[in-house]
Amino acid sequence: MPNRASESARTAATSQPPRRIGATLLSVAAIAAVTFAAYTGAFDHAFVSWDDPDYVEENTLVQSHDTHGLLTAVISNNYHPLTMISLATNASQPLSPKPFIVTNVILHTLNTMLVFWLALLLSGRRILVASVVALLFGIHPMHVESVAWISERKDVLYCLFFLSACITYWRYLERQAWPWLLATFALFVLSCLSKGMAVVFPVVMALLDFWKRRPALEPKSLLEKAPFFAVALLFGLIAMNVQAGGDFHGAFTRVDKGLKGLADTLPVSPLQRLTLPSYGYLMYVWKLFVPLNLSGFYPYPSSSEANGVLYLLSPLFLLGTVALAIWDLRRTRILTFGIGWYLVTIAPVLQWVPVGEAIMADRYSYLSYFGLLFALADGMALVLRKSPALRPAAWAACGLFAAFLLVQTTRQIESWRDSETFWSTVIHRYPRSDLAYISRGNFRGKSGRVSEAMADLQTALRLGSRRGILFDGLGNAYGSLGQVDSALIMFDRGLSLEPNMGRTYYNRAIAYLRLARPNEALTDLERARVLMPLQATTLHFPRGNAYLQLARYRDAIAEFDRAIESGVRDPYAYYNRGVCKSRIGDSDGAAADFREAHRLNPALGSAATPG
Repeated sequence: MPNRASESARTAATSQPPRRIGATLLSVAAIAAVTFAAYTGAFDHAFVSWDDPDYVEENTLVQSHDTHGLLTAVISNNYHPLTMISLATNASQPLSPKPFIVTNVILHTLNTMLVFWLALLLSGRRILVASVVALLFGIHPMHVESVAWISERKDVLYCLFFLSACITYWRYLERQAWPWLLATFALFVLSCLSKGMAVVFPVVMALLDFWKRRPALEPKSLLEKAPFFAVALLFGLIAMNVQAGGDFHGAFTRVDKGLKGLADTLPVSPLQRLTLPSYGYLMYVWKLFVPLNLSGFYPYPSSSEANGVLYLLSPLFLLGTVALAIWDLRRTRILTFGIGWYLVTIAPVLQWVPVGEAIMADRYSYLSYFGLLFALADGMALVLRKSPALRPAAWAACGLFAAFLLVQTTRQIESWRDSETFWSTVIHRYPRSDLAYISRGNFRGKSGRVSEAMADLQTALRLGSRRGILFDGLGNAYGSLGQVDSALIMFDRGLSLEPNMGRTYYNRAIAYLRLARPNEALTDLERARVLMPLQATTLHFPRGNAYLQLARYRDAIAEFDRAIESGVRDPYAYYNRGVCKSRIGDSDGAAADFREAHRLNPALGSAATPG
């Protein structure tokens, strides 16, 4: 039988005006302050070479605040225009990561306040329940990835609208006023435009109906959800199409044409198709309570690891929690609601069809943990009402757990300081991750630490990596060492493995220019332009150099003009344009360019025209 006393208490509390408004405001303000303060250590962090280049650093649509372009752009196999527009509002010149990170922290703090409000409504105005849920949500280290990582703006933004929609829908259930339902629909659409994960919202609406004890098959309930399911279906189809490498029948523009889609599945056994998602389901729950050894990247297990005891037993845990939810269905409903929320919101990202690089990701817990935290807090409140003698021990345990989470969060934030610390942390956790060595090696190479870069890339090679980006990195390293012929061999090998890497065509073009092979350079630059249109402005300078080598001086001048107009401040852009102008008899223009080149780099010599 249902717990009538508990339900009556909740209903009575909900039907009364909010009491102790001062205590409520003080609680939510204190939790918001603690949450914001916990993340201030991220304010001086740098961009990370894990999606940040695609989302911000090399994204000219974001940097130029091109709202129209962002409305139709597919970025990193995702269509989330509202997220991209919000990133554009943080872009300034010179580009700094701080505004992006501060905005993420503000959004996370707002989400924590929304979690408090939602938990307050669902618990029947119980301030302590709402406080526990919100505090643990705000400072949990599993949420660091969603906040400290600039590219995960989509998480904190879509949840802002998702949680707001839950609150307005609950108001609709309480008051049966259509404006609340219309507000819910608008917020749901905004959430979908921020991240495709929001498509589960109609099912969450059904969970809220269940918690409110509204009949599930009531005709009015089914009818009012029809528009929500229609929107969810639309955005679900969009997500599947663009993640497979499409442009949704020409509706959108892919700005990353060289990026592979996620359609290719990994070769796993039928048993592993069950154990891999079950393992993820288990580990998210485990890390709720024991958030240790966190990583920004969790590679798939090896074949032997995937057949280990933990993987094989994980389906039993999944089935056990589902059985527990069913058992509680006609009792308190707390576990049914909490586990239901968790299952509904985490299910789309469990690896039922193994794709991509990672078996799990901390960011996927961001919204899902609300259900588990609410069940934990509301269930604890129910137990303490029946056994008040346990209150001192329970609150002491909560305090210690919160302190532990806060310490772990500050530590986890440090792992996102920059690309070096991020990838070094991944390597420490997973020393056989070739992707981590490649990524750290490429970062070190760009930072001028060529010998360290070469060591990382060679380690990835010894691990058996055959990724195109590995050989692109090796090519860059050899080029930095002046071994251009070896660099060309590496670029050729990389393109033979992944022929749509625009950046490698660009790098090979630079190598061709260094070997005075301009025609081949121009061919590669054109391929690079097609594959990475957002970086088209970076191609004018090398194209100008190619035309200079071909003695096509007027074409070269036109390219150098475009490069300088786009913001290139390389002194050689002016110097080489000056050379071209001198060749066609424009001595005044040449002298002006030489003066500017000399001003930018005195080592280039005087403003005299070269002989």
